[in-house]
Order: sequence, then structure tokens, then C-alpha cells
Amino acid sequence: MADVLNLVGFSGSLRAASYNTALLHNVERMLPPGLRLTIHSIGEIPLFNEDVEAQGNPDAVTRLHQVIRASDGVILATPEYNHGIPGVLKNTLDWMSRGRPHAFFGVPSALIGGSNGMIGTTRSQAAVRQTMATLNSPCMPYPQVLVSHVHKKIDEQGHLIDESTTKFLGAWLAEVERWMRRFPRSEREATTG
Repeated sequence: MADVLNLVGFSGSLRAASYNTALLHNVERMLPPGLRLTIHSIGEIPLFNEDVEAQGNPDAVTRLHQVIRASDGVILATPEYNHGIPGVLKNTLDWMSRGRPHAFFGVPSALIGGSNGMIGTTRSQAAVRQTMATLNSPCMPYPQVLVSHVHKKIDEQGHLIDESTTKFLGAWLAEVERWMRRFPRSEREATTG
């Protein structure tokens, strides 16, 4: 059997009852045997400021940078705010883009997202993909998890109750594992070390 891949996940929403954070936790419960996911909060990441950075990275920034670099890949859950990336998520990506190598350099990624509207998080995911390309993080192009009417598909306890979405996520996770295995950590470290 292939080695288990250790993935890092975080949500671009800080709301306690966030649908996107709930999606991430549902993914965690559905993982195939070859994947392990550790979910991190970005709630302690401060606003990016080069003056702060010049004094030394805040602990929360250093910790997240380290766990991303040590991982086999990242799953990002993004809401969509005003047709774009939530500020807290973009802020985190900006912090993670600092340093050599920066956190995401060569680290494969995959996106999920849901919204109350008809097209899920299509626009915000497109914007995140553009940022991930800039960061040299190979972002899984297909299939895309764009959960529409997410408020009808997740209950008050945060459990996914929509059968078709659950089935789709299961198939998506099989593709995630294949995608992440295309970019072995050993090869990444050889090109950045």
C-alpha cells in the first residue's frame, strides 16, 4: 500500500458556523485510507504588514508556514465575498508567500467552496487559482467542488445532508489523492533545498 499523504486544510471563513469550514470537516470525515487531513484555523493570522514582518514573523504565521511546508498538499475551502476572495484568506496567502522557499512553493493544492447562490464559489475559486499559480502551487484543475445552495445541504450541526454532494465529494477525494501523489514531497524538496 502507498504511504499515507498528510494534507493541511484551512477555511477562508472565520465564522463559527461557516458552511465552508463545515465542508472541510465533512471532507475530513470522508477521507480515503491514503489521505490524512489536519485542519488549521487562520483566525490568529494578523493583517499583513511589512513593518510587523521586519520584527519577525508572528507565531501563528510561522506555525502555518511550517505545517504547509511539511505537508504533502493543501485543501483550501473558500467562501465568495462580493465575487472575490475573502480578505482573511487572501491575507493568509500573502503571508504564506513570504520567505524562501515560501510556504506554498511546489506544494500541490485543491479547492472546495460553497455559497448560498446558484454558482457556488466559482469566481472566488478562479481568483484563488490565479494566486496559487503565482505561488507555484499546482492547483487541481478538475473536478471542481462548487457547492450551490450550500445552506440547504448542510444541517445545523455542520453535517452534509445532500446525497449527491456527498457522492461527488467522495469521487473528488479519489482525484485529490491522485493529484497530490503526482507531486512527491521528496521532489519538491530537491528543487527548493
